[in-house]
Amino acid sequence: MIDRFQSAAEAVGAVVRRFPSIAEAAAHVRETAGSAVAASELPEDIRQALSPITLAAPEEYRDIRTSVSFARAGIAETGSLLLELSDPLQRSATALPPVSMIFLRESTIVADLPALSVTLATLLSSRSQSYISLITGPSRTADIERVLTIGVHGPKELHILILEGE
Repeated sequence: MIDRFQSAAEAVGAVVRRFPSIAEAAAHVRETAGSAVAASELPEDIRQALSPITLAAPEEYRDIRTSVSFARAGIAETGSLLLELSDPLQRSATALPPVSMIFLRESTIVADLPALSVTLATLLSSRSQSYISLITGPSRTADIERVLTIGVHGPKELHILILEGE
């Protein structure tokens, strides 16, 4: 299923890299992103592995090149990622920087959207106000004279960091 996910994600413009450990994925982020990133809520093991990268304050997001996020699941059929971003600051961390790097655990990749029904129901009922996002490739629009433009409403680049065996 991971190969199917990777093929679908790459077909819509995402860059997919596989890592055998969080440490190796975090090292890739440190090498690529520089000293500071915008970040949405991250699991503690990923947050610790990213050290010593500085997690920028929300007022700095517009000047940051890279955001780092964590996907709750991946959908093999479409190469899509499911993110839970109920905090508005988390949403801005994922939307403002031109490069988005999203960690995805291989074990959370499912075949198709219906396979996420329980996960979606749980996320939507866990808070009084929930915000979930399905991301498929970099931001794109063709609403101006039908000319495809990448990165108008979000990141120009989407990098998916698959954590294998996690």
